[in-house]
Amino acid sequence: MEYIPAIITAIGVIITAWFAYNQKTKDKMTDLKIEQIRAETAEKKKRRADNSAIVHGELWEALHELHADRVYIVQPHPLGNESMVSIYFESKRKGVESMKPKVQNLKMCECAAFCADMAKNLYMFFDDIDAQVKDRYAKSLLSACGTSKVAIKRLSDNTHDWVGSIFCEFTHDVEVNEDEVRATLHEVAMNVQYLLPEYKE
Repeated sequence: MEYIPAIITAIGVIITAWFAYNQKTKDKMTDLKIEQIRAETAEKKKRRADNSAIVHGELWEALHELHADRVYIVQPHPLGNESMVSIYFESKRKGVESMKPKVQNLKMCECAAFCADMAKNLYMFFDDIDAQVKDRYAKSLLSACGTSKVAIKRLSDNTHDWVGSIFCEFTHDVEVNEDEVRATLHEVAMNVQYLLPEYKE
């Protein structure tokens, strides 16, 4: 009987040590998981930055190769529940007005017909904005920003969903080789559509 308190104390010490060891192991596992998440987040950020640089570079090249005035990407968002369009990527010539502030969180319902055309058509070319663009809002926006000709190339993801459209605009009166524009925009689309980061404010 006299050994019972000692035995209970010994068992208590063993249980306490076991719990302490168990907690320490859990803490180490938690720390490891946190470190893994941090490393993955840093890698994703680096990839996004690299991808963004590639997209900007492709637009800049197309701008100069085609002697365009503005080249930009209109992206639907939020992904999975698209209700707006915005521009994040844009290259333009010096002195040419930016489209970016005009197309920020623009509700699709305000230019529904034009958004539907962008989602459906692989490629569109308008060399007479007033006569050819049927959507009133889109026509007004393009005209107000001095667009005289515009080529639009659809971007798709792996499941062929519409993830954006590249706009190549000319504001000055210039002879445009449409075959060259189509081929260049197709190449740009192939280079950026799978890298295009999701639009986030």
